[in-house]
Amino acid sequence: MSPRVTDDFHSITPQLAVKGVAQAIDWYSRALGAHELLRHTAADGVSIMHAELLLGDSRFFVVDEFPGSAPSPQTLGGSPVTLHLYVDDVDAVFQQAVDAGAQVLLAVADQFWGDRYGMLVDPFGHRWSVATHIEDLSPRAMKERAEAWANAQKQS
Repeated sequence: MSPRVTDDFHSITPQLAVKGVAQAIDWYSRALGAHELLRHTAADGVSIMHAELLLGDSRFFVVDEFPGSAPSPQTLGGSPVTLHLYVDDVDAVFQQAVDAGAQVLLAVADQFWGDRYGMLVDPFGHRWSVATHIEDLSPRAMKERAEAWANAQKQS
C-alpha cells in the first residue's frame, strides 16, 4: 500500500535542525539553488519553527534548533546523516557550495558506480553528497568495478 502523500511531496521529506535557520535558508538558496516556499516564526517572533524549501523536484524542511527537541549537528558534534543530491552539473553545483562556505569531504571525481560524485559539509553541519549520473552499468560491470575498487583500497 502506498502512503497517502499530497502531489507536492514525495514519500520522505527530510527536516534539518540548524543553529540560525534564516542564514541556512539563505545559504541553501545561494549555494544549492533552493527556493523558499514558506516560513513560520515561533512565538518569540524570531526563531523559525518551520520553513519549507524546494530543491530540484524535492522539498525539505528546516527548523531552528530548539533545546531538548530539535538539536543541530553543531550541538551534537556532527551528523551521521548524508543528504544525497542529484544535479545536472555536479562540478558547478559543488564549486558553488564550496564558494559559499561548504567544507569539502571528498572532491568531485568519477566513481565506479557510474556517478560523478563529491561530498561536503554545509556551514550548519549537515553532510551532502552531490552527483551527476554519467553512465549506466550492468549488474556484472558494477560488481567487477566494485571488486576492483575494494582491491585498490586494500593496497593503498
